[in-house]
Amino acid sequence: MNNLPIAPLDHRKQVILKAVVIDYVRTAEPVGSRVLMSHYSFGVKSATIRNEMAELSEMGYLHQPHTSAGRIPSDRGYRFYVDRLMGAAGFGRAEAENIRCKLAPRRAEVDLILQQTCKTLSDLAQHASVATYPSFENARISHISVAKVGRGRLLALLVLDSGRVLHEFLKISPVSAKIDAPVATDFLMRTFAGKTLECAKDISFNPDEAPHLQELFSGVVEFITKESSSAGQADVTTEGAGYIMQQPEFRDTRRLEAVLSALEQRSVLYKLFSSAYLGPEVTVIIGSENPVEQMRDCSFVGARYEISGRPAGTIGLLGPTRMDYRRAISAVEFMSSNLGDMLTALSVA
Repeated sequence: MNNLPIAPLDHRKQVILKAVVIDYVRTAEPVGSRVLMSHYSFGVKSATIRNEMAELSEMGYLHQPHTSAGRIPSDRGYRFYVDRLMGAAGFGRAEAENIRCKLAPRRAEVDLILQQTCKTLSDLAQHASVATYPSFENARISHISVAKVGRGRLLALLVLDSGRVLHEFLKISPVSAKIDAPVATDFLMRTFAGKTLECAKDISFNPDEAPHLQELFSGVVEFITKESSSAGQADVTTEGAGYIMQQPEFRDTRRLEAVLSALEQRSVLYKLFSSAYLGPEVTVIIGSENPVEQMRDCSFVGARYEISGRPAGTIGLLGPTRMDYRRAISAVEFMSSNLGDMLTALSVA
């Protein structure tokens, strides 16, 4: 996503802008020409660097927080850096393998895998992470069964190929309570397995096949219909909010409270995710590009993850605009891919 117009920059201005971004991300202190001259070799005098920085400010790539201070990147400056100057992101083989080993789940559960992935992502980038649980809007039923759990009650268990497990307690009449659970499970598998929830809820009962299971069938269809209506409303999990509190940008308690409050509101996070048009490639939303007003002091780096080649959810990082974008993009790129691999393995297990 890029709502900020990009004006062309000559080579020297690009080199200076990149240096300012790198130095400011590292120190959180405004960058002056003397600092740049001491850290980099530009082959020109300090006055030339100072003039170039002034021009970059006039063009909207830098701004000066105080009259006597150095300069810091603007949202436009960060955007130019990410799009044109940053260079390729990615983890080395050794670091990637180390992360995979840490993420090997002790239990094959969607909740645990997602939480571990978010925590690891936060720790890698030192920013808050957010993720949606796998959507089961297009998921197919891989298993369905019933078990007796008491007089007049059955437990219906539904397993989707996304790895999501759903359950419902069904109230049934004394006559239907006498059904044989394995026989009923076999009937349900023949009827619903391989179908999406949207398709399964519209299946009609065939009284010639198993007339004694009509009440059970109606209860299961009602259960599937209820789950289908909420299939696109995936839950959201967050990790690493403490990293936001550590950033000097959020020493102002009002700014901090605004961001932390937004992180707790699922509707706000959905607005952020929907605005990103997230695909398999990493998307970067910088400061004023953010549609969520409370988060315009932040940048979001996110990507879609897939299960068995189908879009399933979103995972990303939220931090100040003074973010190590190369590290953040590398982390999100790797973790979204790895999360999809783990959930795909779980869905076919």
